[in-house]
Amino acid sequence: MAFFRERFSKLTKLWTVSSVSISQYNNKRLAKDIEKESTVSYTDIMAVLTSLPTVMQRYLAEGHTVKLEGIGTFYISVQCSKTGVEKKELCSAEQITNVKVQFRPEMETPSTGRKGKRKNTLVADDLSWTYLPATEKKTTEEGVDTPTPTPDPTPGPDEG
Repeated sequence: MAFFRERFSKLTKLWTVSSVSISQYNNKRLAKDIEKESTVSYTDIMAVLTSLPTVMQRYLAEGHTVKLEGIGTFYISVQCSKTGVEKKELCSAEQITNVKVQFRPEMETPSTGRKGKRKNTLVADDLSWTYLPATEKKTTEEGVDTPTPTPDPTPGPDEG
């Protein structure tokens, strides 16, 4: 179940909806859940998750992209100074003002081929949405305030 709430755009002066995250899971939570779904121990999973950023950083610095199958591809992009140069020979790393890691989620092409809409592999087929008012909060066992899910009183398109 995913959550949404209304949002007003000062730019367009219109209301729309935006997704809402109710909490954040860390490596420890991921490792506990992965351990339940595999034969790998929590300690081994934590070792892999702890090493992954360092290895990815090295590969990206060497000019590679990093594809995590079923998740997506990570790659480096740069922002340059606003002014360009008149000749190709004058291009240099001095123009780079910011480096970012970009993420391109893995996509599935439907069995109908290119005619169908591609789907992000990280988005569940049975994803449902629940309205979450902006004012309600609860405290989790970790002591972090998170919004309390409140069902939308109006049924969604897939509901009664």
